[in-house]
Amino acid sequence: MIFFDIDGTLIDHVSASAAASLALFDHFAGEIPFSREEFPVNWERILNKHFNRFCRGEISLWDQRRARIREAFGAPEMPQDDADARYRIFIREYESLTQPYEDAAPCLERLGGQKLGIISNGAREQQIGKLQRAGLLDFFSVMVYAEDVGLGKPASSIFLEACRRGECPPEACAYIGDDPDFDVTPSRALGMRGIHLDRIGTGVAAPPVISSLSNLPALLQ
Repeated sequence: MIFFDIDGTLIDHVSASAAASLALFDHFAGEIPFSREEFPVNWERILNKHFNRFCRGEISLWDQRRARIREAFGAPEMPQDDADARYRIFIREYESLTQPYEDAAPCLERLGGQKLGIISNGAREQQIGKLQRAGLLDFFSVMVYAEDVGLGKPASSIFLEACRRGECPPEACAYIGDDPDFDVTPSRALGMRGIHLDRIGTGVAAPPVISSLSNLPALLQ
C-alpha cells in the first residue's frame, strides 16, 4: 500500500499559510508585535511550535490554536473566546487559499489501481476538506490522522494504525512525505519504504529521494 503525507506533499500549505497570515495581520493592524514583512515567517515558526505540542499529545487541537494566536499577538492572557475568534479569521482565509501541487493529481492518476492512503498530523475535518476541494479525496481508501491515535508523526503508532487499517504490514508499504524527521525517518524505522519528497533540494535525506511526485510512479515500479 502507498501512503502519502498531505501538507508539503500533496497540498501547498506554506503558500496558503503565508498569505492567510498577512490577511490576519491586516485585519488586526497595529495589534501584532511584528512587522508585516516578517510576520509570515514568525507565524509559521509559532504555528509549528504549538502544532508539534499537539502532535506529542501535550495539548488539544484547539488549545494549540489558541496558543498560536496568543503568542502571535503577544497576549498570553487573551481570553479563550477572543483567541478562537481570531483563529477563525485566519483559518477561513487559509482554507480558501489551499491548492494542490500541480504534480499531485497526475501522480495519483498514474498510480490508479493501487491502494492509496493518507497519514497526516493535520486535523481530520480540515485535511479532508483540503483534499476534497483539490479533487484528490476519492483516490484514498485509508486515512489516518493524529487525532485518531492521540499522537502524531513521528510517533510509530500513527504509521502502524494506518498499516493496520490498510491490512498491509509495514514492510509492504511505502510512505511519501516532505519532512525527513516526521515522515522519512520514522516510516523507515518501521520497515516501510520511506521516500523523501525534496521539492526544494535540501539533500538532507538518504535515498530514495524525489524532487517531484512526477518521479514517484517510476520509482515505485
